[in-house]
Amino acid sequence: MLHLIALAAAAVTSVSAIQAAPAPLTQVEWLATPTGQDIAQVYPPTAVAAGKGGAVLLQCQVAAKGSLEACRVQIEDPVGLEFGLAALQLAPMFKMAPTAPDGSAVAGRTIRIPIMFQITTTGD
Repeated sequence: MLHLIALAAAAVTSVSAIQAAPAPLTQVEWLATPTGQDIAQVYPPTAVAAGKGGAVLLQCQVAAKGSLEACRVQIEDPVGLEFGLAALQLAPMFKMAPTAPDGSAVAGRTIRIPIMFQITTTGD
């Protein structure tokens, strides 16, 4: 019986910890983002050679000063052309204001960032 009470107490503690977690950010004020040139510099050579574009969804934690940490690739399309690795190289170039537009703090929260890779040609 004591074992079941301990399990129930652990479950209640876990639920309150989940409820206390800050909501993911959906709107932020970006202070810095990668430029087109930054994206071009990390564009996977295999994708360039194949003439392919791609898309990545990164999920990151926001650090105290608005930088990103613990980023991971949630979605990569197409898989196998290293767009995920390229997106991870861009993550340190993002920086946001310490508060969201609604006035809440951003530190410790999660953000998902879509990054599109597309080959464009200039008319010569």
